[in-house]
Amino acid sequence: MSSVTPPASAALSTRERLLGAATQVFLEHGFTAASMDQVRQAAGVSNGSLYHHFPTKALLADALYAHTLRDFHAALLQPITGKATAQSGVKGLMRAYIQWVLQHPDQARLLHALRRGGDVASGAEIDAANELAFATLKAWMEQRMEAGEMRPMPFHLWMALMFSPAMSLTQRWVSQPTPAVAPKVRAALEHAAWMAVAP
Repeated sequence: MSSVTPPASAALSTRERLLGAATQVFLEHGFTAASMDQVRQAAGVSNGSLYHHFPTKALLADALYAHTLRDFHAALLQPITGKATAQSGVKGLMRAYIQWVLQHPDQARLLHALRRGGDVASGAEIDAANELAFATLKAWMEQRMEAGEMRPMPFHLWMALMFSPAMSLTQRWVSQPTPAVAPKVRAALEHAAWMAVAP
């Protein structure tokens, strides 16, 4: 007797289905125009399930932002695990940033749209997601600076020099029908990030 594989949606929790549906609804209609009922219908859940997980649209937006941030941070931090040198780590961080944007254009658009529109607050879940990633980045940066592999500077300046150029281009990348970044652009951004913080 052969087993029947359930649909992919059946494997997702109700919370995950709601977050996935909210991504599409918020991107299609904008946070302000989007309704909780549109999210509920897109997720295929009951009113009770929706409001049990997310009593308000603002809480849903905050949870979605934090969920997307955690996914982004997990991919971003991979190049600095282990014994990455300063140069390989910096270039790897930029490479990981671009790769995540290209692989997850909807989520990248969502982070930009919700933050730009002021539709998310600095809730505990968002703060916790940021604090964990920033602590990891800061510890790695300080180790590399102490080893003389990077120029000493405050963390906020290091972050700006590292990521601002790519962040300013992200919206252009994800607005393409098929997001892409030319190899020479990737190489230029990796080189610029390293030159900005090299000793």
